[in-house]
Amino acid sequence: MEALTVMIPARNVATTVERAIASVARALPRDGRILVVDDASEDDTAAVVQRVARRDRRVGLLDVGGRRLGVTGAANALLDAAETPLVARMDADDVSLPWRFRSQLSLMRRHDLDLVFSPALFVGPGRFAAAPQPLLGANPRSLSYELLLNCAVMQPSLTGRRSAILDAGGYRTVPAEDWDLWMRLALNGTRMGRTSLPSVAYRRHAAQTSSQESYKQAVAADAPTAQVHRDLCRSTFGREYRAYSALTGPGAPPDEVADAEQLIDDVAERAADFPPAERISIRSTAHGLRLRLRGRYPTV
Repeated sequence: MEALTVMIPARNVATTVERAIASVARALPRDGRILVVDDASEDDTAAVVQRVARRDRRVGLLDVGGRRLGVTGAANALLDAAETPLVARMDADDVSLPWRFRSQLSLMRRHDLDLVFSPALFVGPGRFAAAPQPLLGANPRSLSYELLLNCAVMQPSLTGRRSAILDAGGYRTVPAEDWDLWMRLALNGTRMGRTSLPSVAYRRHAAQTSSQESYKQAVAADAPTAQVHRDLCRSTFGREYRAYSALTGPGAPPDEVADAEQLIDDVAERAADFPPAERISIRSTAHGLRLRLRGRYPTV
C-alpha cells in the first residue's frame, strides 16, 4: 500500500489534540505518518504534540516558526510538507474511528477513486448528544450533483491522493475553503466517493467558526466560490445558475432565488439516474435544501 500522512492543523487545542492523535494512530496503517502544524497557539498545544511525538515516531510537529497561518495557510503548509502519495485530513478536536482507513482505502482500490470521504458521527453540544450523518455512500457522478447544493462531504473525513489536491490548486483563501476545493476537484475530473460507514466522531460546540453568523454571511458573499459554483453548474447541466448566494444565506435577489429553486429541482430530477443509496442521498439533500430555501425566502 502507498504511504499515508494524516495532516492535523491545530490551534489552542491542548485539551483535545492528544486524544485526536491517539485515535488516528490506532486506525493508521503501520507505515503511516501523522503531521501536526501548531498554528500559533496561545496554550500548550505544541508541547502536547512534542510529548506525544517522543513516544511515537510516526508523529511529527511541522515547524513554521511560530507564525499565524490561518485555516488555509495551515492546510497548504501541511499539504506541501506531507510528501507521501496519500494524505488524510483530521481536526485536532475530533476522533478517528478505528476502521477509518481500512474502510476508505478499500473503497479507493475497488472503485479506482482519487479521494474518499465518509459520513461523520456528530457529538455534542452536550455530553450525551450524538447523531450520525445519513449513512449513504456516493460515487463520483452523484457526489458532483450533491456538491451543487451544499458542502456534501466533511473535510476531517478526507483520505486520498495528494497529487489530486495539488493539481486542483490546493486550498484557496475563501470562507468555505473546503467546499470551494471539492467543487474545483470535481471540475478537474477528480474521482471522489463517500463510504456509507462513519469514519470520524466530529465534535460540535457553540464556538465553532461554521456556527457563527459572521462566517455564514462571509460564505454567502464569497464571489470566487460563487464563480466556481457557476462553473460546476455549467459543466454539469450545460448552463449557468446564479444560485450560490440564495443557497448559502438570506438577502439574495429574486432572480437568484428562482435560480436556486430551479437548480434544486433539476438536481433532484437527475437522482433517478442513480442506484438506490445515491438516489436517496441526492433527493434527501435536495428536499432539505428546498425547505431551508423556502424558510429563508417565504415567497418562493
